[in-house]
Amino acid sequence: MKKITSGLLFGFMIASSLFATSQDVLKKDISKIFTNGKLDTSSINIIAQDKTPDLKDLKVLIGTIKGNPKPFLLLYNKDTIIVGSVRDRKSGKTIFKKFIEKNKDKLQAALTKIQKQETKQEIKKNKKSISLLNDKFKDIMFKIKGGNPKGKTVYLITDPNCPYCKQYEENQLAKTIKNSKEVRVVSLFLDIPGHETSPMRSSWLLEKYKNDKNTNMLALMHKASDIKNDTYKEVDKKFANEKIAQMKKFLAKGTITGTPTIFDENGNPTR
Repeated sequence: MKKITSGLLFGFMIASSLFATSQDVLKKDISKIFTNGKLDTSSINIIAQDKTPDLKDLKVLIGTIKGNPKPFLLLYNKDTIIVGSVRDRKSGKTIFKKFIEKNKDKLQAALTKIQKQETKQEIKKNKKSISLLNDKFKDIMFKIKGGNPKGKTVYLITDPNCPYCKQYEENQLAKTIKNSKEVRVVSLFLDIPGHETSPMRSSWLLEKYKNDKNTNMLALMHKASDIKNDTYKEVDKKFANEKIAQMKKFLAKGTITGTPTIFDENGNPTR
């Protein structure tokens, strides 16, 4: 989280007769601010909220809107929502800069607290992912023994059609294995546009692993991303189709949002 400056907030102030007693009510107010109520509240994600220390009854909120990766920040209480521009009601003059400068330490303290909350939420989500992976995907999770007996188990969620995954596997995975007790690899079964061959490539990789657990998995993972269609005759298509359905249910939970995803056994993101 960057330190707060006068450039972090932008927009305007509105008076509201609604007090956000629930996230649904608050989302409706946010929709009114950004799109005059036209924004579907389901596309608004409230990441975290916290009281601002000694700043009257104002609260700080951080959120995102679907399709826009940049988070927004606002202040609110039972009467007012402030998004950036702060004005004196009597004179109409903008006092935003003075407001931020006067209260930046208090706001920064609140944002730091929110950041910690976000981190805890992320780790909690990752732990849920680990639990689901270990429970639902034991038969499609292969393990590569690491070189550090005191290291941590690392979970790698990858996809044979993902160029970023391939780059990670070629450049970083060897180092990760060297510094870990074990790397558990889940090869995602995806059939989204452009990734139609992922199920067969993943099945091919898993069958090779099942048949020879002493194989060089780094080399095999690299090969899986390059195999041609005629190699698919070596895989069990029924197995792949069953796992596609299972993986779709898992991904629909939103616990894994992209590849490669790497975290340790405690849920901490790692690279």
